[in-house]
Amino acid sequence: MAKPAVGVIGLGRMGSSIATRLATSGYSVTGYDADNETVRNVTDGDVRRGESTDCVAAEADVIITSLPTPAVVEAVYLGDDGIDAGATRGDGVVALEMSTIEPDTTRRIAAKSDGVELLDAPVSGGPSNCSDGSLVTIVGGDEDVYQLDAVQELLECLSDRTFYAGEVGAGHTVKLLNNVLSMGNLLLAMEAASLGVAAGVDGKVLEDILTNTGGASNQLRKRLPKALNRNFEAGFTVDYARKDTGLALEMGNNQEMPLMLTALVNQLYTRASAEGLGDEDCCSVVKLFEQSTGVPVESERYVDETFDGYVR
Repeated sequence: MAKPAVGVIGLGRMGSSIATRLATSGYSVTGYDADNETVRNVTDGDVRRGESTDCVAAEADVIITSLPTPAVVEAVYLGDDGIDAGATRGDGVVALEMSTIEPDTTRRIAAKSDGVELLDAPVSGGPSNCSDGSLVTIVGGDEDVYQLDAVQELLECLSDRTFYAGEVGAGHTVKLLNNVLSMGNLLLAMEAASLGVAAGVDGKVLEDILTNTGGASNQLRKRLPKALNRNFEAGFTVDYARKDTGLALEMGNNQEMPLMLTALVNQLYTRASAEGLGDEDCCSVVKLFEQSTGVPVESERYVDETFDGYVR
């Protein structure tokens, strides 16, 4: 069976990786982004350049969106020249919404959309995971649509694990919960490492021991080596951590549930962003704790930054 034509809207770090992975795996991919320079960088290879959002939607069997904020996602789907306006063939075009947004936006789009079958399908992992097909995808929406062969094959191309979370909005709900846990855990890991170094323990020794004890975690294993090498090149930025924990607070407010610890986590990332760390990797929050100790979390020896994937 021929692979479906795919349209990718949003060609930032994740969107471009998704488009490239699919194109190099034999899919016909057309990409579009509001930033012309971003489009040029991606469409120089195997990805064709789309003229507009609605034009890409009109030609695609499956549409993927990877966008920065809920407001942008809603405009891209429901705007005058958006996906819903372009996907007018009435033959079951599927849209996979892979951004990290709050679920109320997802449900609102699904309720108003006439042109596409919407699945929220946010991912855990970064561009490198996308490149080798090792993302984790969390899907919400109509289970029959999720089970379509074309959808399953595409998700298998991008992910080595896919979970069906429930009806529309469930995928984005679980993704926000994941990011709250991840970013809160990272803050504790960086605070603990700062305390250990200030108390006189070598940073590399800390890394060797803590990654093999009960306090070990994915974020500790993944990002403490980067901090020790003073490598703050962005994988997942401080500003993204601030945005996602803020969206989780919004979700909590909608459920009338106070999220006191999440609020503290969000405040710390907000402070880091205000101090100019917004575009750096989220592990740069270690600098906040170093302000208190006056001792940098670093290693005289290079620390291997290889991360073997999330613990199953």
